[in-house]
Order: sequence, then structure tokens, then C-alpha cells
Amino acid sequence: MDLIRELKSEYGFDEDEINYALMRAKGIIFGFAMEYRARRILQEMNFENIKSVDMPTHDIEAEKNGVKYYVEVKASKKSPTREYSAYKVAMIALLDGIHLTLSMIPKPNLLLTEEILSEPKKILYRFFKLAYTKQFEELKVFLENDKNKEVLNSYSNVIKTISDRYNLPIVIDLVSSFSS
Repeated sequence: MDLIRELKSEYGFDEDEINYALMRAKGIIFGFAMEYRARRILQEMNFENIKSVDMPTHDIEAEKNGVKYYVEVKASKKSPTREYSAYKVAMIALLDGIHLTLSMIPKPNLLLTEEILSEPKKILYRFFKLAYTKQFEELKVFLENDKNKEVLNSYSNVIKTISDRYNLPIVIDLVSSFSS
């Protein structure tokens, strides 16, 4: 490998030093290699304008048939959305496009993120999506459901934080109307 040869010749690193560095960087190398593989997979699926990004909500942005997609690459044997925090789910809902989760293990599988979230996170996602897209009538109906209210009440800190951060005062007003 050219890089290892360069490290040895230009910087004088020995095998032990290089092996130590590689072991320390193993996770980072794995992540970037998996991201590269994911980009190739998306290309094979006819996505265009594929670019890597470093966002809390996704790793790759791409387009297909004029639609913008945000893709989170997951290389774990666990449930692909298990590690998605409530904050991340709320931020995903605020994206102008479709969020996908590309599960790489055991074999690549492209999934619509909203469909694979746990039920409480689906409710949180739907709440923010309706608020962000200003579908206020649908949001009022959504909030009439007792289960939805109960779930959203358990996420009150997330709702307040995200609403403040993204300047969504209507969200605070709606939530406070049913939590009191």
C-alpha cells in the first residue's frame, strides 16, 4: 500500500508504530470504507449527485428522479435505527427530502427511515414532520389522539429543545395546550 510505504520512507515509522496507528484508527477506517461502499451501492441504484457529508442526521446526500435523499449508513448487526436518539429523529423530520437508512450488514438494504422507527419515535417524527411542513389541520387531528399526546409528553424536553433551536414556536404552543 502506497500510504504505508510513504509513512515508512518519509517519516521513518517502523512496523510496530504503523500497526499501532492502524489499530487505533480501525473504526475510522472501517467507517470511511463502508461509506465509500455505500456510495457505490447508491450509484448502482441510479442515485445521482452523491456526496458525503458530516451531518448529525445523515452521511450521504443524493438525488434520484429529481428528489433529494438523505442517507444514514449503518454498519451494525443491531436494529439500524436503534441508536437514533429522539433528538436525531426530530432533526430528521425537519429535513427537506426523504431520509433513508442504508443498512450494510449482513447485505446492503435501503430502508425508508420513517417505516423502521419504533412506534414512539414514529409518533415524534410524524409530529415534527407535520409541524415543519405547516400541516396544521392534520397536526391538530394527530394531537387529538391520546396515545400520541402521551408519547409526545414523554418527549417534552426534546420537543422544547428542537423547537427553540429551529424556531418552531407553533410546536411549543401545541404541546403546551395538551400537556397542561
